[in-house]
Amino acid sequence: MIDSVYQDRISQIVKIAQESNHIVSQQIAFDILQDKDNHLTVEEFEQASNDLRAKGVQITSFETSEDYPDDPSSAPTFIPADVHIQTRSVNVDAILDRLNYNEIDLKPLFQRQGNLWSMQQQSRLIESLMLKIPLPAFYFDAADESSWVVIDGLQRLTAFQNYLMPSEKDNDPSKTPPYRLEGLQYLTQFNGKTFSELPRQYIRRIKESQLVLYLVERGTPDEIVRNIFQRINTGGLTLSEQEIRQALYEGDGTKLTEELAKSESFLNATQNAVETDRMTDREYINRYLAFTLFDYEKCYNGNIDSFLSYALKELKKCSPGRLDQIRSDFCHTMDLCAFLFGKYAFRTQNKDWRRGRLNKALFEVCSVCFSRLSAEKESILRAHSSDFLKCFHDLLQKDEYRNALRGGDSSAVRRRINMTQEFLEAFICSNE
Repeated sequence: MIDSVYQDRISQIVKIAQESNHIVSQQIAFDILQDKDNHLTVEEFEQASNDLRAKGVQITSFETSEDYPDDPSSAPTFIPADVHIQTRSVNVDAILDRLNYNEIDLKPLFQRQGNLWSMQQQSRLIESLMLKIPLPAFYFDAADESSWVVIDGLQRLTAFQNYLMPSEKDNDPSKTPPYRLEGLQYLTQFNGKTFSELPRQYIRRIKESQLVLYLVERGTPDEIVRNIFQRINTGGLTLSEQEIRQALYEGDGTKLTEELAKSESFLNATQNAVETDRMTDREYINRYLAFTLFDYEKCYNGNIDSFLSYALKELKKCSPGRLDQIRSDFCHTMDLCAFLFGKYAFRTQNKDWRRGRLNKALFEVCSVCFSRLSAEKESILRAHSSDFLKCFHDLLQKDEYRNALRGGDSSAVRRRINMTQEFLEAFICSNE
């Protein structure tokens, strides 16, 4: 590759990364470096990757998606009188009892993972109890008294489970043995001990330690509960909106998003480029379900979080047969998009066919428009797939269409879907 061309492409990648917190996906970097030269070797790409890292660019296997902002006028109202939060003081033993009876779920669908703290961090939490040092407050969604959802405190509760239960006196081989303390700062003589091996005074002190709980009670509106999830975070592990939705509306809908996000059809259509650890992949599925199953013209008011939450709540009411049909329709739609668009699926392109990032608005548009096609219309598109891709590429170059993809208000959503629908109808009619 000619040096001046190489430097120009490196500069392009750096510019793109600067717009995304200095992060760029491996796929986009490779695309730009290769461009129309189809002979970029692994060694050349590795050298370019090193040059990019030297310029402060982080290259990831996944890519950030292009999104659109909510309509500011659609922000939900927050009425203090609607907030029902009870403060409760309980001892550690009471929390252990709830954990033992599975009345606190340590593996809710919204959590990325529990054991994020190191063994030393967890051990020192237990040491704090032994030293009579108060712990920060815990927050729970307690709408269901028999099954609390953790809003804040997952890592501390995980440490309780790892170190304080189950008792070694249990003979159940399926239970994991308690961890041994390590890295203690002051009570170093207890390093290597399990909870049951501690002197009785420390066992009693741990169990009787008082904890402050804030319980969000039944009757608090969903919008406010979601807002509390977003605001409360003492562990520095801020939850994404999709992680919060997965927590609040756990059921058939959230299980379906998890299942479809792992489906071969979705992974193939998106080329495995959607991030998974913040549940961005499930958010894409949530968007498909919301826009294809519900009347977006009536239900979407410019706030995507509210619309996606509504969809998950409604999906909890679906029959098994209906869920099976949704699975089938989703996979069929994704397979069709993969066939028609190939590596350009759900992405904007410039006039030289250089791909942009995955675009959530385009994903929604394709989900709606291609899921509605009759078998006859689909066969026409498949038969003329090359011409279709070129015509859609031309559509993406139009300012009116690109502007419609950027808006988050309800009129912009309707406009881009209608424009795509009209384009499809015109193309199909001209090729019948």
